[in-house]
Amino acid sequence: MLKATATDYVDEIFHRLKDHEYNPDLMQLYVVGGGGCLIRNFGSYDKSRVTINEDISATAKGYEYLSERYLKKDGEWL
Repeated sequence: MLKATATDYVDEIFHRLKDHEYNPDLMQLYVVGGGGCLIRNFGSYDKSRVTINEDISATAKGYEYLSERYLKKDGEWL
């Protein structure tokens, strides 16, 4: 039951991506954060077209980097 639920959830993720014009034949998909574990274990996808960064803090690290870049201008903090 749990495996079927997780598989259905991942199928829905890919369905939603396709609704937003994701084409797995033309695009490389990058999955960042904890959701990658679900996709890796329960998804049906072309592994050569999907890159999974399993660092659950990756999204937060990315936003931290962007906020630091935003606050910094010409080598000085705003």
